Amino acid sequence: MNAIKFRLTAACVFRAIALVTLLLAASGSFAAIPKNTKNPKSIRVVMDDNYPPYVFKDDNGQLKGITIDQWGLWEKKTGIHVEVSGMDWGEAQRRMQAGEFDVIDTIFRNEKRESIYDFTKPYARLDVPLFFHEDISGIRGPADLKGFLVAVKAGDNSIDILKKHGVTNITEYPSYEKLIEAARDGKVKVFTVDRPPALYFLNRMGIQSRFRETAPLYSGEFHRAVLKGRSDLLATVEKGFADITPAEYHAIEKNWMGTPISASPYFRYVGYTAAVIAVFVAGLLTWLGLLKRAVAIKTRKLQENEERLSLALNASNSGIWDWNVKTGKVYFDANYFKLAGYEPDEFPHAYEEWERRVHPDDVDQAKEAIEAYLTGKSGIYSGEFRFKTKDGSWMWILGQGKLFEYDEQGNPVRFTGTHTDITDRKRVEQERLHLEQQLLHTQKLESLGVLAGGIAHDFNNILTSIVGNADLALMRLSKESPALENLHRIEKAAAQAADLARQMLAYSGKGKFVVESLDLGRLLEEMLHLLEVSISKKALLCLNPAPDLPAVEGDAAQLRQIIMNLVINASEAIGGKDGVITITTGCMDCDKNYLQGVRLDENIKEGPYVYLEITDTGCGMDKNTLGKIFDPFFTTKFTGRGLGMAAVLGIIRGHKGAITVHSEPGKGTTFKILLPSSGKPVEISDGKSSKEEWKGAGKVLLVDDEEAVRGIGKEMLLELGFETITANNGLEAMQIFKQTPDIAFVILDLTMPHMDGEQCFRELKQLKPDVKVIMSSGFSEHEVTQKFDGKGLAGFIQKPYTFSVLRNAILPLFSENIL
Repeated sequence: MNAIKFRLTAACVFRAIALVTLLLAASGSFAAIPKNTKNPKSIRVVMDDNYPPYVFKDDNGQLKGITIDQWGLWEKKTGIHVEVSGMDWGEAQRRMQAGEFDVIDTIFRNEKRESIYDFTKPYARLDVPLFFHEDISGIRGPADLKGFLVAVKAGDNSIDILKKHGVTNITEYPSYEKLIEAARDGKVKVFTVDRPPALYFLNRMGIQSRFRETAPLYSGEFHRAVLKGRSDLLATVEKGFADITPAEYHAIEKNWMGTPISASPYFRYVGYTAAVIAVFVAGLLTWLGLLKRAVAIKTRKLQENEERLSLALNASNSGIWDWNVKTGKVYFDANYFKLAGYEPDEFPHAYEEWERRVHPDDVDQAKEAIEAYLTGKSGIYSGEFRFKTKDGSWMWILGQGKLFEYDEQGNPVRFTGTHTDITDRKRVEQERLHLEQQLLHTQKLESLGVLAGGIAHDFNNILTSIVGNADLALMRLSKESPALENLHRIEKAAAQAADLARQMLAYSGKGKFVVESLDLGRLLEEMLHLLEVSISKKALLCLNPAPDLPAVEGDAAQLRQIIMNLVINASEAIGGKDGVITITTGCMDCDKNYLQGVRLDENIKEGPYVYLEITDTGCGMDKNTLGKIFDPFFTTKFTGRGLGMAAVLGIIRGHKGAITVHSEPGKGTTFKILLPSSGKPVEISDGKSSKEEWKGAGKVLLVDDEEAVRGIGKEMLLELGFETITANNGLEAMQIFKQTPDIAFVILDLTMPHMDGEQCFRELKQLKPDVKVIMSSGFSEHEVTQKFDGKGLAGFIQKPYTFSVLRNAILPLFSENIL
């Protein structure tokens, strides 16, 4: 019977061995090792010198342990001499990387080391827990280490693992033995050490009962490694260890791990059965180990994918949310909190927490977008809203998501998506909109300016006939005529109409009529009485002029209009209360930075400017009003006030100046006008008038496309003693000029069909270089004459003009005063 049982037991053992062999073969554990045709005569191996039971020094300083015996067996299998060195682990790594050794042993594999070494297959799996003193409670893992000093071995892989978990309060020891000695002496309360040497030293020092251990912080595997590029050496190392049989490995481990106490002979057969079970268990454990390794690989890949996702979310300023619609619970990932400046998990994971942080003006719209998607009214969920950050400011969020789970009734359950910070993007969409609005506003003003200039030009042509006929009628009627009063009224109304035309030209930037060098201080002194009687009796006018101001190039009438408009506006802003209006002048150098903050800065240059500042203590203006004050016909008072500040802006534009405005409700207003300094001496009029009785003689060519202008112009010229020939465009004028060689001078309209005044002027000059031409236009003198600088223009007359103005324009032709 005993023999039969023995045979049955043996058969079971062999079957178990066969099964394990098949399992190992199926898992690829017997992978072929490439042959190496050229082996070295000897190799140098370095390892930790204090990792019992794998390697340690005995009392004589000799290296002992499992790894030492395995290398000894490897030397016999390969015939290659092995020089084994054991030393401090940090020094071992440094000297290996310096090329002093061929192989490094007892090394864990990690991402950093993979860039330095090529590794063999693992030959031992080791758990690395956290150890903590029995007086400490509540340590379950690295998340609980805040405030604790953690001891590690210098150069150990656990240092990188701890730092990845945010643990930085770390102290290093040269060896495991020294570290646990420090724990024994009470210098260390928390440490992480590979479990085998930790248990060895804790037990040897008799302090194993003082410390507790956590679940593994991580599990490492012992490898042997060579420097990158030494694939031939790596193959030799692996082949040598592959030639060692499992029985030989077992014998080495048995020598150092020990064996259980021998069983009684009476239980021999029970032992055989236990052996069979042990073989099965070993096979299963091997299989489980392989599975565990596969799981670890998969886990590592998942962690890598999670890291990539986290990096992508960081790069796009996004965070993840996962909402259970039924329960209201929401998972917010760490990036979600960090976006708004919070620490992870700083506020509860709940829908209500999201809602209470959405801007009150946006919350209804944001909820409606979600509801529309959840109820199927919208095919996608995408919404923008403001979200409150930890510091109380607001950031713009783009929320996007999708339903991934429904219950049995088809109701939404799991709603997942992202929050993306679009604050910068939103600020760029807003700046662009602001610029577009500014451009449209500028285009509107330019269009209105062109329209105003065109209307003023045509209006002046009509006024020329009205003013001229009224002027001639006044000259021809006797002083007793009852029609004189009517003509004076016509003349006054025409003057008011001409003033409106000048305002339109001013708004269009073409209203610079008579250019001269002016002293702004003297201009103010001349206006002082007029200003004082024009303002409210409650307002006190203070003049604060700067002495010796440089001259400015400008039109005195237009500058008076600016001053009068601004002072009257200041008086009306003060209203019925007591207040002060201060007029200040001065000179300043304006650089690019200062000019960036003014209006009409597109055409002005850096340099010296004379400024005129008008400040009042009135009601002031809000930002909305400030943005509109220069719009045509805008007023805060009753309607029908005309162009107002728009005309002021046009006059300043025509003078190549700039203006700034500062105002706050209840704090008054300050207008500051900048006019370029001319550097020329001030022109002082001698007050002499032209000779009213002067008469001329000869032929005059009057060219204008308006019949009314030609008619009244001919009558005026006849009154002055000239024979007048008229033409209604430039082409007709050229034909007449060629046929009439004795023409004394030409009065030429600038704007005409077929051939305009500028082209006709060039043609006339080619025919007769010394021809005298007076240019006539409804536009300003400055706008017209700058086109003819240095080209021999004899004079300019602006429409509408009176008889005396026409006479004064012709007089210089007969004193050889040619422009």
